Amino acid sequence: MNELPKTFEPQTVEPRWAERWANEPFRADATSAKPPFTVVIPPPNVNGSLHLGHALDNTLIDTLTRYKRMAGFEALYLPGTDHAGITTQVAVERELRKEGQSRHDLGREAFLERVWAWKEQVGGTITGQLKRLGISADWTRERFTMDDLLSRAVRHQFVRLYHEGLAYRGERIVNWDPASQTTLSDLEVDREERKGKMWTLSYKLEDPSLAASNGEAGEILIATVRPETIFADQAIAVHPEDERFAHLIGKRARIPLTDRFVPIIADEAVEREFGVGALKITPAHDPTDFEIGERHGLARPSVIDLNGNLTSDDLVPEAFRGMERFEARKAVVAALRGTEDAPGDLVDEKDHVTAIGLSERTKVPVEPIVSTQWFVRMGDMAREVLGGLERGEMQVIPERYAKVNRDWLENIRDWNVSRQLWWGHQIPAWYDEDGNIYVPDADNPDLDCDRDPRYAHLRLRRDPDVFDTWFSSNLWPFSTLGWPDTDAEDYRKFYPTSVLVTGYDILFFWVARMQMAGYHMTGKAPFHTVLLHGLYLDAKGQKMSKSKGNGVDPLELFDQYGVDACRFAFAYLLTGGQDIRHDPRRYEQGRNFANKLWNAARFAMMNLSAEAGEGEATLADRWIRSRFNDVVREVTALLDAYDVGAAIRVAYSFTWDEFCDWYIEAAKPALREGNPATRETLKFVLEGILKLLHPVMPFVTSEIYDALEHKRQIAVHSWPRYDEAAFDAEATAAFDALRAATSAARSLKNELGLSPQDRLNVTVEGDAADVVRANRAVVEAIARVTLVDALEGRTLSAVESGVTVRAPLEGTVDLGEWVARQRKRLAELDKQINQARGKLANEGFVARAPAEVIEEERRRVTDFGAQKERLEDVLAQLA
Repeated sequence: MNELPKTFEPQTVEPRWAERWANEPFRADATSAKPPFTVVIPPPNVNGSLHLGHALDNTLIDTLTRYKRMAGFEALYLPGTDHAGITTQVAVERELRKEGQSRHDLGREAFLERVWAWKEQVGGTITGQLKRLGISADWTRERFTMDDLLSRAVRHQFVRLYHEGLAYRGERIVNWDPASQTTLSDLEVDREERKGKMWTLSYKLEDPSLAASNGEAGEILIATVRPETIFADQAIAVHPEDERFAHLIGKRARIPLTDRFVPIIADEAVEREFGVGALKITPAHDPTDFEIGERHGLARPSVIDLNGNLTSDDLVPEAFRGMERFEARKAVVAALRGTEDAPGDLVDEKDHVTAIGLSERTKVPVEPIVSTQWFVRMGDMAREVLGGLERGEMQVIPERYAKVNRDWLENIRDWNVSRQLWWGHQIPAWYDEDGNIYVPDADNPDLDCDRDPRYAHLRLRRDPDVFDTWFSSNLWPFSTLGWPDTDAEDYRKFYPTSVLVTGYDILFFWVARMQMAGYHMTGKAPFHTVLLHGLYLDAKGQKMSKSKGNGVDPLELFDQYGVDACRFAFAYLLTGGQDIRHDPRRYEQGRNFANKLWNAARFAMMNLSAEAGEGEATLADRWIRSRFNDVVREVTALLDAYDVGAAIRVAYSFTWDEFCDWYIEAAKPALREGNPATRETLKFVLEGILKLLHPVMPFVTSEIYDALEHKRQIAVHSWPRYDEAAFDAEATAAFDALRAATSAARSLKNELGLSPQDRLNVTVEGDAADVVRANRAVVEAIARVTLVDALEGRTLSAVESGVTVRAPLEGTVDLGEWVARQRKRLAELDKQINQARGKLANEGFVARAPAEVIEEERRRVTDFGAQKERLEDVLAQLA
């Protein structure tokens, strides 16, 4: 048996095992008869680096994978990265600008070569960091969304959708990112509330004799937060049932700062109670206006170009042409104000909070524009998923997100899948000189149309756009396994996958899209379970970000506490999909736990290698085996239910409290005598604990298990099995009595002001007294007391779980001085209780204080109240 070093040094142990798992990956066997357990990694951006969300996510995945592998499954943890279209292209273009170049200077082919070179340079960063985290992935199957296999899958998806009539090209309003020069889906736009202004403008009626009830004679008032777009107005809309404007429907009004008149129309989309009740309709610059314009056949001119500047179109007054949109807003407002001698059409200006859309990638405000793009009809595919959810083919954990999942699918919109980028999967669509569309045949999707002999007489040009990154990653659960080749060995063995683990924030971004792609492309649910965890927040409950400066680098945590300690903290903090607040105490707890386990293993090894004697199983041996068996049942059930947080909390409590603090201490007398049954029990339970903890803390458990001279590493050993017959009710009840007696004796020593090392004579009473006396060596060793048959004089008693322990007062303490001290302590407890109750009774404090502060005050009332009650009982004994 190998000897463990005196202290656990994660900086020495962890890199060695991480390197081993990277070079000897956990390769899954597609020909195995074992049942499959498959998890695909939520692919991080190829140019990214590890953040706490990644670390949490992959710890959770790896925990489940290691558990299932030990439990007898053919476990595949499939790693990979996403090409991150916008983020990567923006990063490379930023580097080009430093060199005084643009992608257009290079041309498409040379630019893509530059991106691939950059990907090779930075793409391994996050992969290396995940390996340091210790994930038991099959690195031989690592995938990248731009790999040939996955690119082919994307092409097949589009060709099929096109020929089914689900992919189409059309002109609609989309989100435009002026910084990255591409469209964005609604899910790639972050909504952020910002302080701004609401301006009320006077639109003069063509017939000055008319009056709108919201303004003076001859005008109708309009409220807007975007006055720079008035030049693209096509109508003014009012609600058809709004009596204030009924007489104006069909009339016309002049757009301020112009000589152009627009009609007043009626549409039910207008909210009568919002603003001034009338809405300017600018179809090219607002999604709602676009839909109203569609219903009324309005034109869709745009006055903001792709760079976010006002156009040079004749619609725009010359003074504003070419202005940046936000500068133009200021200039237009100034013009609307007019002068003191010639007031303009600005009637009112007030503060207003507006939810603006920001590009998720570049953080620049998006611009709604009308553009011809590729879309995918989502309704039919969404209904396929809804049917699968109804049949119970997928479960969502926590259950509350199942309704969120269904609601979004029921209200889904068509998906804009084209992006004006060069980095990504180029759309396999070609156009002739008349604009006709050519897409490869469904039975030969890999053939380019410009190489198809049938079109040799045509001059075809390929669509320069690429697909939205999510259009490739929605195939991830099956494209990574060989699809569209449904005969691929991996696809047959490992698809559908078992569980999808990710944060709830990308339920719409990614999870729902994979559900739709899975059902439509393969006819199967892509995974049986969706496990959603909360977001990792800072200690104040805020999202971490570089701009806020509140981020925490997991690599620094690894260096400070060790990877095992961090994995422990990530798992321990998991509670039913709730957001997680950064808590350094949990990392310290993880480090302390790793050290505790290491020291327990060192103690065990020293005793396992000592000379054997004689003996049979003690009460402590029987108890710990029975308790371990029950913990196996509980941890296994929690992991099967994907409740990793509860599982590690149960395993932690058992290991620290019952095995280390109780069993090891109780076993010392028998171990000193070389009792072989106790030694065998110690080894059996220690190895079992290592297996229970291994999925969460793989490094320390592997190192200890290896030192126990096993031929194979713990990761490929079997999971402990629950044995119903192993429950020992008699031993459990008896050892509980020993624990109660020990706790009562410790409590008495504390109340008497003795140190833990001081010896004290005590007696034991109650139904379990005989059991305690029969195992007196355990109580005496742990509590540092001596059990005697009787005591003389006045005594102090403590009761724990029906066991009464008494200690002498005379000869142990100065009774008068001790009573005085206790009465002083009682008064202090009263003071603390009253202070806490006073805070809780203060409505202002309860309303303002953080939840954890309020909970701490409640805990003080409870804890101090219990101490007070106990102390009063003690003093009553002496009355």
